[in-house]
Amino acid sequence: MWFTRKACGHRWPHCPATLLVGRMRCAEGILMPASHEYKMTLDLSTLKHLGIGLYSNVPTVLSEAVANSWDADAGSVSIFTGDDRITIEDDGCGMTVADANEKYLRVGYERRKDEGGKTARGRPVMGRKGIGKLSLFSIADTVTVHSIRNGEQHGFKMRVRDMEDSIRRNEAYRPVSIDAAPDLKVGTRITLSGLKRTVYGAPLKKRLARRFSIIGEIDGFEVAVNGAKIGVEDRGYYENLQYVWNFGVGGKYDAGMERDGPQKFSEDIPVKLNGENAPLNGWIGTVHKPGQLKDADTGENMNRVAVMVRGKAVQEDILGEFAKSGVHSGYIVGEIYADFLDADDEEDIVTTSRQRIKEDAPRYEALKEAVKSALNIIEQKWNGLRGEEGSRRAREIPEISDWYEALSSDHRKMAKSLFGRINRMPIDDDGDRRRLLIGGVLAFESLKLRDMLDRLDRVGAEGAESLDMLHDVFLQLDDLEASAYYQTTKSRLGVIAKLVNITESGSLERVVQEHLFDHLWLLDPSWERATGTEYMETEVNKALGVAAVGDKGQGGRLDIKYRTAAGKHIIIELKRPGVRVVTGDLVTQVSKYKRAVWRALQKAGRGNEPMEFVCVVGEDPVEWGDPGGREASEKSLAGFSARIVKYGELIHGAQEAYREYTESGKTVSRVYDLITSIDEDDRYLIRPSGQ
Repeated sequence: MWFTRKACGHRWPHCPATLLVGRMRCAEGILMPASHEYKMTLDLSTLKHLGIGLYSNVPTVLSEAVANSWDADAGSVSIFTGDDRITIEDDGCGMTVADANEKYLRVGYERRKDEGGKTARGRPVMGRKGIGKLSLFSIADTVTVHSIRNGEQHGFKMRVRDMEDSIRRNEAYRPVSIDAAPDLKVGTRITLSGLKRTVYGAPLKKRLARRFSIIGEIDGFEVAVNGAKIGVEDRGYYENLQYVWNFGVGGKYDAGMERDGPQKFSEDIPVKLNGENAPLNGWIGTVHKPGQLKDADTGENMNRVAVMVRGKAVQEDILGEFAKSGVHSGYIVGEIYADFLDADDEEDIVTTSRQRIKEDAPRYEALKEAVKSALNIIEQKWNGLRGEEGSRRAREIPEISDWYEALSSDHRKMAKSLFGRINRMPIDDDGDRRRLLIGGVLAFESLKLRDMLDRLDRVGAEGAESLDMLHDVFLQLDDLEASAYYQTTKSRLGVIAKLVNITESGSLERVVQEHLFDHLWLLDPSWERATGTEYMETEVNKALGVAAVGDKGQGGRLDIKYRTAAGKHIIIELKRPGVRVVTGDLVTQVSKYKRAVWRALQKAGRGNEPMEFVCVVGEDPVEWGDPGGREASEKSLAGFSARIVKYGELIHGAQEAYREYTESGKTVSRVYDLITSIDEDDRYLIRPSGQ
């Protein structure tokens, strides 16, 4: 082999250089650069299909690099990410120049055939097809490799555009020989530059952790991202598991959980493969809430069961092979370890991308049948466990327990089933879960009321027994109405609270304008729901339209609507938020509207029914700025059954009115006390085990 000599600054006679493992060193030990011949052979379609276009994301690409480090018997792998480059460095066996040419740069090199399926340290080799190194070009334009083995240091650089040019000229691609890296003492360093995709450290840790069962679990193999070691906790689902089912031999789940905290429930279930004990192990678990399987950092949906082969994911989700027939399926996560899918002496059934298994392969079909059987067992057990938990949690509230015990035996069975069903529903928000429980309790109380009325029909209307029953009916009805209205009031206060927090200019007015006409309770708690006939609404609105013609020139009228509520005819006019009105003009308008509405009501024979006019404005009327002006303005409008409400005052007034109701309206009521206890008792919250 010929070496290129480069002056080191010493005169040659006084610095007799010596050959040292393919490199030139001067007598003082200074490393002299050498030129090596590197050669890669492939065609353009191979580069595009198996390299640039093979992988879609950074974690998948870096998984191939980590797998190579595993196959190189590395004890540690360090990944460093930046805006313009990624570096992957390991302390593995490294490569000589010959290794680089004959193995690394040889696309399609099948290590298992030439070197066997085990590494020098006895690890099962992950690589098989010999194309993983091309995946680096799917995220980077330039790949630089430095390596050292048996004291031989060397380096080379590959660029996509140079590779494509060589292929177009029908020439073998020759990577550029570069100086060795003096600071690399062992293993291999790969630097990716000219990145095509952005990389973030924390999400990368999680994604790599989920793609390898060996990271964090196998002694003697550590992977770190930007100096932070990856552990089993980075997978992000162990801590949220509630129930776990193990199968096979060697329960890896239990080993991981001893480090991650207690699980509430765990049991072994049988998994058969073609009628025999399956040569695989693993676990399938369920979390407390479906939302715990949505990773906010990575955007990944962890509601899946990964298939691991030789410690690396080759099928990210086998759960997707089955139709989601039960509610439980939205709670599932798991890992299956199935090395038999990639046995050395069997046909390779893993796809080129090493991310999926060929669907029609008999070994994979057998695995799917085994998993399907396990999922059927898990569904039955999960339904029972969640049902029992739901019933227990609900009855931990003393008031619920007392209510439950007072039910008839048939109703108790139904109530227990309801508690369990609510706990099985895919709900993340504890508030929604509480509301469902309250709704269920009220439904049972309505059912009891119906049973009481049926009994009353059978007894008849005469006698002391019927009077006692009628008294109970009235009490039950009062309870239900008070409790239902309490829930309505709480919901309305929640809406009002959101309106109060709207601070963006003009936003509050826009929301009120859109919803006020159909939610009159914002103006007055006694105005429960707008009612009335289509005929009356048509007639009154027609009359109002005629009366409003004279208002066109003022430019202040936004909209006007007619509603009926609480036995009263209500006319609401919304003024534009930025317009300052004059009380005299409002009096003139209201008087016109009053005559028009009276004529429409007179025509229907209802001329004596009460009316009220509400003008909603954004700014104080002009007169309110004068001493006593507001009182005089309000008095003049009151003579026409009219009043002014400002947008902001409307919301705060409604809030105070409903708060006042919730305080003064509390009565000693069995059902009322029951639903408020559900609303306020933290024992009904769904928490991870151990908290």
